[in-house]
Amino acid sequence: MNFYTWNVNGFRAVLKKGFMDWLETADPDVISLQEIRCEWEEIDLGVRHQLESAFDICWFPARSKKGYAGSATLSKKELGFAHTQGLGIEAFDQEGRVVQSIQGDLVFIGGYFPNASAGLVRLDYKRAFARDLAAHVKALHAKGKQVIVTGDMNVAPEAIDLARPKDNRLNPGFTDEEREDFKLYLAAGLHDVLRERNPNMPGLYTWWTQRGDARAKNVGWRIDHFLVSTDVLNRVQNVEIHPDVMGSDHCPVSLRLA
Repeated sequence: MNFYTWNVNGFRAVLKKGFMDWLETADPDVISLQEIRCEWEEIDLGVRHQLESAFDICWFPARSKKGYAGSATLSKKELGFAHTQGLGIEAFDQEGRVVQSIQGDLVFIGGYFPNASAGLVRLDYKRAFARDLAAHVKALHAKGKQVIVTGDMNVAPEAIDLARPKDNRLNPGFTDEEREDFKLYLAAGLHDVLRERNPNMPGLYTWWTQRGDARAKNVGWRIDHFLVSTDVLNRVQNVEIHPDVMGSDHCPVSLRLA
């Protein structure tokens, strides 16, 4: 089973940059999309019909502000995932942060985690999100569920996860607080599988600023992650970043399970 995550930086924008061709080639079984920034009804009718013919779709745009944030999960119809919008916490759900998808004992949580924002004005909001999501994962594990958490988590966990850690020491995505909060997910029983399998490999980035030719120079950050339960680890065949896939300032990341 192939899982993907991709912050598309505007779904209607990425459609104009070859998204549907990429989707056919990548052939994901389940894909989490972030920063969709539109209502389902705003998408071209032909595209909607094409997607609906192959996927069960949970489209979760932000209610708080039009054209802002939002997430979605698409799963192949034959897999029978049941999708739910949100965590049941209005502060996060009004921004379309997370979609939960369940198939048997497997819970797939994909979404667009808050950004601490310039001046760290949303750091408290982001920290609350991390605490609540980690508690939710812990509760799922207590019920015997196997969990995959993915998405644009807006944090580089370690210095190796960004090209210029010293320059970004106090910037959103690399503050001490955000990095500590990332550890809450690990303490809840999840594993950062890509970093565990590539502990000393630099240059594994998933996002690049659009300034200064950063992507061509690979001056980036690893902020899009797959975290999996211990019980899922032995099923992971591959986890891979796809920096050659264009269309957004982020690139897709994939996880293959046996």
